[in-house]
Amino acid sequence: MSEAGDFDPGPWKGYDFGKARKVYDVHVGRSYDSALKSNKSLEDVLPKNISTSSTTPLVIISDVTGSMGEWPAVIFSKLPYLELEGQEYLGKDMEISFAAVGDAYSDNYPLQVRPFTKGTELADRLKELVIEGGGGGQIMESYDLAAMYYSRNVSMPNAVSPILIFIGDEGLYDFVDKDQAKDICGQNIEGRLSSNQMLSELQNKYSVYLVRKPYNVSSGDSMSSEDKKVYAQWEGLLGADHICNLPEAGRVVDVIFGILAKETGRVDYFKGELEGRQKPNQVKTVYKSLHDVHLLPDKIKGKDAGKSVMQRDGNEELSKSLI
Repeated sequence: MSEAGDFDPGPWKGYDFGKARKVYDVHVGRSYDSALKSNKSLEDVLPKNISTSSTTPLVIISDVTGSMGEWPAVIFSKLPYLELEGQEYLGKDMEISFAAVGDAYSDNYPLQVRPFTKGTELADRLKELVIEGGGGGQIMESYDLAAMYYSRNVSMPNAVSPILIFIGDEGLYDFVDKDQAKDICGQNIEGRLSSNQMLSELQNKYSVYLVRKPYNVSSGDSMSSEDKKVYAQWEGLLGADHICNLPEAGRVVDVIFGILAKETGRVDYFKGELEGRQKPNQVKTVYKSLHDVHLLPDKIKGKDAGKSVMQRDGNEELSKSLI
């Protein structure tokens, strides 16, 4: 975390990024086996519904199948920064709900949801998620069920502009399976409900974005045939202006801040904070990922720029980037 003299870690005082990452890596390695040995059920990690009184709730849904590798661990290791700098955009009232998505056709824990919370309890909630590392291998996961849950099973009576961010590398099944909707989300559906319809319903409740990890490693700016297919599906659902293509896990939290900056009309502040903290090549990666998102007109204009919790004084030497 920043070595800036004006940084106040609040309840996160003493948090060590490197140690947190190692601890979570151990958790990931043992998570699924431990869940099976303790007879952890799907109901233990998927409440029937959740609620928040926050005016600015944030939902982060991460694909935790095998193809996602280290991405969930990166988010965990940077939780203090995610919360404290996230409050710079969404205010002190911000609460976060984490969720994990897999494949309902093959996984034991295809959808996991943690209640909204804030502060150091975020770390506890994130460690409650089972990292199954499964997936069905069809380049599709059950994002549609996550969309259904957060659309129909979440109460946010005070929310003004809730934001939901998917982090994943695969596409959606074309239709929501009736049995899965009932068994996992507790929802009865009649007729055929397409993922397109489900995402449209979700967008009526949240501003929805995708941070898309490449499914296959490719050279330069080219996409593999699988990636082109996945991107085309999400583009049809959300629009290119709500998709961030990001090739490396290390910048995922910065890209999340870029999304929050767009939603709150604070892109200029975001750019100044990012460029004062990260190396030029890291900044370039983040800007490239956010290119289409930041092309949109600001939703909210004229909000005064505050001082980042990570901001340095102008004469202070840049510390080594740990974020």
